[in-house]
Amino acid sequence: MPIVAVPPPYQGPTHGEGEIPVDGGSVRECLAAVEQKYPGFLVQVFDAEGRPHRFVKLFLNEEPIAESQLDQPLEPGDKVSIVAAIGGG
Repeated sequence: MPIVAVPPPYQGPTHGEGEIPVDGGSVRECLAAVEQKYPGFLVQVFDAEGRPHRFVKLFLNEEPIAESQLDQPLEPGDKVSIVAAIGGG
């Protein structure tokens, strides 16, 4: 079962859960599964057109993935990580 790693800034909807095991065959399906468990999560990651927000980076097993790779098949035990680029000034 893949795991989605949620960074602290995005853990509001997940009630502090940082690693969430989910059923999903792709990165997109895994993130949708987190949304199903924790409504309000997905709007932090994807825009209205279903693309990652420009300040969100996605990783699969610590390797960055492009938007074109969101539907690639996953293996049990794969880890999808979300990294939020936090800016300041």
